[in-house]
Amino acid sequence: MFRSLKKMDTYRLLAAILVVSIHISPFTNFSLLFDFWFTRVLARVAVPLFLMITGYFTLSKALEDRNHLVRYTKKIFLIYLLCMFIYFPLNIYQESFKGLGILAILKMIFIDGTYYHLWYFPALIMGLWASYFLLKHLNKKLALSIICFLFLIGLLGDSYYGLTTQVPLLKSIYEKIFSLFNYTRNGLFYTPVFLSIGCQLKSKKENLTSNKNLIFAGFFLILMSIEGFILHHYDLQRHDSMYICLIPLMYFLFNFILSTTIGVNVKVRTLATMIYIMHPFFIVLVRLGAKIIHLENIFIEQRWIHYIMVLVCTIIFCIIFEKVKEVVSRELRKRRVA
Repeated sequence: MFRSLKKMDTYRLLAAILVVSIHISPFTNFSLLFDFWFTRVLARVAVPLFLMITGYFTLSKALEDRNHLVRYTKKIFLIYLLCMFIYFPLNIYQESFKGLGILAILKMIFIDGTYYHLWYFPALIMGLWASYFLLKHLNKKLALSIICFLFLIGLLGDSYYGLTTQVPLLKSIYEKIFSLFNYTRNGLFYTPVFLSIGCQLKSKKENLTSNKNLIFAGFFLILMSIEGFILHHYDLQRHDSMYICLIPLMYFLFNFILSTTIGVNVKVRTLATMIYIMHPFFIVLVRLGAKIIHLENIFIEQRWIHYIMVLVCTIIFCIIFEKVKEVVSRELRKRRVA
């Protein structure tokens, strides 16, 4: 049944496609409730999956060799710099920096991201180093307890914020937190828990079969769906990235993936990364193209068509980019040999 998903990076690609849906809400024309479930519940497994894969492969090595973490940090920061350069024209067009002081711009760069999806890169770097120091210098139980407590703090500023505001002291504390961060979905409160679980699963021998892991994952997805609908119904969510059931869901889902995958696929991994990075650009381009040809009613208002168009355009661009890169690399190698 899962032969086509043997490579772990195939799941990374599926996660990237889910992230695109979060930013478009493709099912609002059919059902607002289904769209909420798909984009604000189901698709919320995507980023934790990215993080757990990074924890599994990168954080586990970093705990043995700090230089590995330094090299990986440099790599991610260079990717982030490139992303900032790519999205700078959109920042200017959308006046993202208008009226901001130097401290606000630095906060945007190093904490919140310079475009709405780029928060992931500073959060990944911060989360990796926070997890590294806690797991390296404290005993494992204490480190994981602190990391889970940080997630709890984040949870109260995210999906459960409506409850937090009913307690004056907590409300005051979170007002101060939000003066530093736009969201608690960041490198301090959100990413460490998934990076650390992924890291711990690298050395843990799983006793459950793949089918049992999938059953448990399905069970916690149902519970998280109920949790999400209740929070949504009572309008308690400031944001909707963090749920109580997300941690056990991701634990069993990642165990299932580990038990059903063999190896990695670098090309698929690269495609997934590029889809994540480039899809907001094509959201803008598809919208712009639709306005130019006066077909907004089809390519913008019909969200599912907009979603498909953005995905298709992004994937085509990524494939062409990779082909061009391969040709250029090949020519450069030939010139060196000559």
